[in-house]
Amino acid sequence: AAALTAACLLSVACGQREELQPPVQTALVGGASGQELATVQILRRGNGTEPETLDPHRAEGVTAANVLRDLFEGLVTEAPDGTLIPGAAESWTLSDDGLVYTFKLQGKGRWSNGDPVTADDFVYGLRRSADPATLSEYSAILYPIENAAEVVAGTLPPERLGVRAVDAQTLEIRLHSPTPYLLGLLTHASTYPVHRKSVEQHGARFARPDTLVSNGPFRLGEWVVQSHIRLLRNPHYHDDAHTTLNEVWYYPVENAEAELNRYRAGELDLTETVPARQIPWLRQNLPDELHIAPYLGSYVFGFNTTQPPFRDAPKLRKALALALDREILTSKISGAGELPAYSWVPPVSGYTQQLPDWAQWTQAERNAEAQRLYAEAGYSAS
Repeated sequence: AAALTAACLLSVACGQREELQPPVQTALVGGASGQELATVQILRRGNGTEPETLDPHRAEGVTAANVLRDLFEGLVTEAPDGTLIPGAAESWTLSDDGLVYTFKLQGKGRWSNGDPVTADDFVYGLRRSADPATLSEYSAILYPIENAAEVVAGTLPPERLGVRAVDAQTLEIRLHSPTPYLLGLLTHASTYPVHRKSVEQHGARFARPDTLVSNGPFRLGEWVVQSHIRLLRNPHYHDDAHTTLNEVWYYPVENAEAELNRYRAGELDLTETVPARQIPWLRQNLPDELHIAPYLGSYVFGFNTTQPPFRDAPKLRKALALALDREILTSKISGAGELPAYSWVPPVSGYTQQLPDWAQWTQAERNAEAQRLYAEAGYSAS
């Protein structure tokens, strides 16, 4: 069955030459019981803007992360409900002082070319991710690891990063202080392993269809910029027996209206987002196909505090923050179930949000305080 989802924007462009396209599933999926599989096991996904790279240590955007999660597997991964579960590691232990994690890798772990996945692959990948020469935008993810900040800053060599291969199937990660959320960090692409021989042989070109070697459930089959990314099932993946899809096609679609039209025309099975103004219509006409999933993140509107009038004007900045009606933004403008944000960190299990006092005020109370601060900042109604 197909599904509409709300999350991020996507994009497509038409080329002059005819491109390879996946076969369209025309038979009823699900059959009499609703559980029968489609004859053609291909998923066609909308995926926002074109990924800038499929190098897991240099990728930045959500659209690249979507593809990388299919291509690579970190030590830890996530179940559909967000629970942290074993990925490339089958188990792990933590020392009594909370400073040393020891991971046992899956014995059947294989790269897409058949090479075994070893602890050395993770050591190499983590060092590469922290190396300032890699130009990773997410190297701070590694900061809980011993010496990571110094390696990223270039004051220590990557070899001093607190990771080592105890043996081929055992990886040790040493921390500079106890970090209860480390396992969650290890689901990020910046902590994925990379195939050393491929990187050393092909350099910056290692993340292309003819050279990329990955350790996840899929391998990179084709990448036609502004057309599609085609992933093929990786038969060497350690859990291939539980992989159902044979192919995943990612389509860049920048315009949400165009993406919805492609979905309704049967060209997409899953959208990355839907137009906000169409949500009421979709809820009424396609209620069984519209799925709005919780997204762990905060959207922030910023202004340049290094330039007048905001520079050296904290009262003016706070006045604007107070006057911004988040309830109207989420209920009337976006309308997809977003929560008003009064903190950098969204509400998550096991964490107490740090909120300003005015988060509990009415909007009228915030407006009154905003007017007072606005006046104190030297501004008037005129």
